[in-house]
Amino acid sequence: MSLQVCFVVNAVDETSVPADIATALVDHTDVTVDILAWFDADRFHGDDRVGLSCLDAPNTTLGIDRETLRAAREFLRPYDIVQAHHNHSGSFAKLIAASQGTPSVSREGNMRCGFTTQGLVLNGLTNPLSERIVCNSVAVQQSLRRWERWLLSDEQVTIIPNGVDLERIDRAGKHGTIPAEMADIDDKAITVGTAGLIEKQKNQSTLLRAVAAARSRSNEPIELSIAGDGPLESELRTLAHDLGISDFVHFLGRLERDSVYAMLSETDIYAMPSLWEGFSAAAVEALASGTPAVFSDIPPFRQPYDNVALFHPPRDHDALADHIVKLAENEERRAEMSAAGRSLVEANYTVKRVASRYRELYQTICK
Repeated sequence: MSLQVCFVVNAVDETSVPADIATALVDHTDVTVDILAWFDADRFHGDDRVGLSCLDAPNTTLGIDRETLRAAREFLRPYDIVQAHHNHSGSFAKLIAASQGTPSVSREGNMRCGFTTQGLVLNGLTNPLSERIVCNSVAVQQSLRRWERWLLSDEQVTIIPNGVDLERIDRAGKHGTIPAEMADIDDKAITVGTAGLIEKQKNQSTLLRAVAAARSRSNEPIELSIAGDGPLESELRTLAHDLGISDFVHFLGRLERDSVYAMLSETDIYAMPSLWEGFSAAAVEALASGTPAVFSDIPPFRQPYDNVALFHPPRDHDALADHIVKLAENEERRAEMSAAGRSLVEANYTVKRVASRYRELYQTICK
């Protein structure tokens, strides 16, 4: 039975996980997927195969008016399933789907500590309207507040992780364009890399301090590449200057996905000292690229990657520096971790596998 599914998101672009899931479903199953963006819609890899529309909702506190509500109701009416991906638009989507008798799925992609109070309440109160709540990791499931769990049955909650397109990663790693800023890196240097928004959650300040400490302890030259931008970039640049490592830290800016993959192919060690995550796309992409990884010791990293990565307390830059030095000075260990990480992704986190699990879920809901 072929199904028509609509993903409802706040916004969508090249880096959006919902876009990856939608494309994977269209490419690997018989499901037809359209994406309805509430506020903004930019192009993304695979948008020629996935329908893309935008409501251009008003940028107000409520983010909705009578016209937006009317348009959303009309747009969602024909679908077999509505899948909500973000708190704001998702809450409205679940209400609309319930009023029209359409089954809905609520995908939970982040720990509750990353939610605003308003977002948490709206999402939690509308989740019982959905047939299934899909958490992208055990950690996200466990972060559900007690009152949220009380409103849901055990049968409503399931776990489906994010997945990666291995063929695209491999292709970009071999033929992608390396960011020009990486040209300044010493050919003999061990390159530490990270990717993500430069914000509190990603905790890049700990990484900078770790790299400064590692440079002072290691016999190997060590340099750092940061892909991404964000509100704390200026503060991070100042910290690099104060630590005396400005010449060895390369801010690559916001990159297209293939450029990130090309960067990872040139990176010796991937580091991600996040304070919290849901299921980090960047982390699994690094492992898929065969890059040895050092993560903060938080459940969303420890639970899936315990046997293939190294871990440090989130704010402990000395412990992170120790791991960087050990890997920088041990090529054989890096090769072992590279192979182990790649094998884990091949077994559990490909887009094809993830698409199949969503297809099975939809079949259960619509039977």
